[in-house]
Amino acid sequence: MSNVRKAVPSAGRSAPASTSGKKRKSQGPRYYAVQVGKRPGVYLTYAECEKQTNGFRGAIFKSFLSRQDAEAFAAGKKVQANSDEPQKFYAVAVGRPSGIYNDWSEASEAIKGVRGPKYKKFATRAEAVAFIREHGSAETLKALGETVAEEEEEEEEDDDDDEDDIEESRPAKKLKTTGKEKTDGFMQIYTDGSSRSNGKAGARAGIGVFFGEGDHKNISEPLPGELQTNQRAELMAMLRALEVVADEQDVRIISDSKYSINCVTEWAEKWEAGGWRTSNGDKVKNQDIISAIRKRMAERSQAGAQTDFRWVKGHASDPGNVAADLLAVNGAKQR
Repeated sequence: MSNVRKAVPSAGRSAPASTSGKKRKSQGPRYYAVQVGKRPGVYLTYAECEKQTNGFRGAIFKSFLSRQDAEAFAAGKKVQANSDEPQKFYAVAVGRPSGIYNDWSEASEAIKGVRGPKYKKFATRAEAVAFIREHGSAETLKALGETVAEEEEEEEEDDDDDEDDIEESRPAKKLKTTGKEKTDGFMQIYTDGSSRSNGKAGARAGIGVFFGEGDHKNISEPLPGELQTNQRAELMAMLRALEVVADEQDVRIISDSKYSINCVTEWAEKWEAGGWRTSNGDKVKNQDIISAIRKRMAERSQAGAQTDFRWVKGHASDPGNVAADLLAVNGAKQR
């Protein structure tokens, strides 16, 4: 018997990911209970269940081996899980519908016919949620009952807790990417922040802005102020980049901080309208830097320039991100 699943339509496409899931041996007929959907009830095939849930935001459905259990679940009653075998969690980040499944036959139906499905099997629900958090959509997370609000991101004071001995030992690489080169008219600028002993007393943070190899505009400096957190450093690096470039120049800020990007592209307007308070009523962290970035974006917009932001996976193989990271690490050492 599978666990509760809330599903939503897939948003976006990704490259396929492998899964080690195998089809289960037949255990008799299954009953598909739709608790929240177009027409709640019990259905005898997955196809019928899918008609009632596919495209229905926040749909809740589940399969059972017992019709009695299925009817109870569809009626909104709590039904105990079957503990005869270890539970498995199939995370479908890109599928129809996306969600977390406990039965491979159902997960396989969710990816059938989907171009570029992304899915994987896990031993725990937490791992499955993490997979969808990385590869799926915010809508899917919300339907699963997971937090995607700004408060969760603000708790992520983390992106790297740079005790940067690891960074120092990394072999140097020839940097081929340069911010001087323009793609579709946009100047690419890599930004990063680093905080040694992040979140602890005596933390030292630095910022890094990489325009290109040997570019005089490259920035490596300590984070000003008393608060020495990684998130402030990430945001300050973005601000410094926008302070350096000409107002008329289209730029693409490339960062490994989803928190920073979301702050200035998705959450700021809502925060400002709410008096710079989160939905929980707490004061928004790093408001001073976020406001300054938004001001620069507005000034640049008035000058006819675009300010684009793009996320890149940190500590990976992107040479521009590696360069910005090293600049940030060295900046922290200057404090």
